[in-house]
Amino acid sequence: MYIEAELQAIDRATLNPPVRKALDSETATVTDWQVAPLPAERRNVFRFTGHARTAGKTVAWSLVLKVVGRERTSGRREAQANASGLLRDLPGGLAAARCYGVEAHGDTFRIWQEEVVDEVGQPWPLDRYSLAARHLGQFNGAYLVGRPLPAEPWVLREWIRSEVAEEEALDVARPPRLPDHPLSRRAFPGRSVDDLLRFWADRELFLAVLDRLPKTFGHLDAATSNVFVRRGSSGETQTVAIDWSHAGIAEIGHDIAPLVFFSLLDHRFDSAQADALDERVFAGYVRGLQEAGWQGDPRTARFGYAASLALRYGLSCLRRPLSYGLDKSGQSWVEQVRGRPIGDVLDHFAAVHRFVLDRADEARELLAVIH
Repeated sequence: MYIEAELQAIDRATLNPPVRKALDSETATVTDWQVAPLPAERRNVFRFTGHARTAGKTVAWSLVLKVVGRERTSGRREAQANASGLLRDLPGGLAAARCYGVEAHGDTFRIWQEEVVDEVGQPWPLDRYSLAARHLGQFNGAYLVGRPLPAEPWVLREWIRSEVAEEEALDVARPPRLPDHPLSRRAFPGRSVDDLLRFWADRELFLAVLDRLPKTFGHLDAATSNVFVRRGSSGETQTVAIDWSHAGIAEIGHDIAPLVFFSLLDHRFDSAQADALDERVFAGYVRGLQEAGWQGDPRTARFGYAASLALRYGLSCLRRPLSYGLDKSGQSWVEQVRGRPIGDVLDHFAAVHRFVLDRADEARELLAVIH
């Protein structure tokens, strides 16, 4: 209801400024428009399309509007990141969706952006993941070799520590009591829960080493739902990122953790091929770092990636299947939402959880090198 009122308040006078920027015309005047919500996972994002008169002609236009709450820290950060101009000229092959204006309106910010359409489509092939990681490496690498880190107050800092603190606040550090149920054992075979909690118990050790790693500016939420493929103005392939609500300073390697994890978790890439995805993404990332001029030890980046992935997603990955009810109604709900039998859903979570644990084990092995 609140969003509906927000949309109803948008008129021609509101649309003219962003449309003029989109059309690169100072005189364009909107003649008509329509609005439609984008997919359900983006409940506060809308696509506007319509026509405008400019230079004696009628032309079509499209815009995306994101409405974020001014009271939410992430919403303010995204609005400030777009308004600051910091995202207009990013290094390497990474680009941000062009912003056509940020407006404060009541309790919200309106962020007007270009509509970005992925030219490859989902699921991405493995080569495309490699290229996206390479672009993230070029982007991160520039700040490792001399490009000044942003000093704006809205830039997120201590990101991984804040994520760990949230997990601690949820009081999930204690071993969960797994129901004595075949489905529970299917989701968490063997000693997988014990392995994760052992890693979690040593979190301060891993955090202390992460603190000493080289720091860079990052998107920090570069899941495939937030990055798209596009041809740039000169014909080069770009990776275009939206949703900069987590933009901040973090350790080397962190930016590829969400790219890998959510691709597996959200069924965008076959979890049976997780190791291949991991290998290609990391190789592409290191290549991008080196193309930016970084000449450090790749094991440093590997630790940053592996440790941050395990710390950031390990316990949330554990909690998710535990939140499902194991009675018939709970199973039916999961099957309806996921579109798969409950056993297949839990097998999938077990595979993703195992992948996270493998990264935790790898981070522990790298401690001797990075320490």
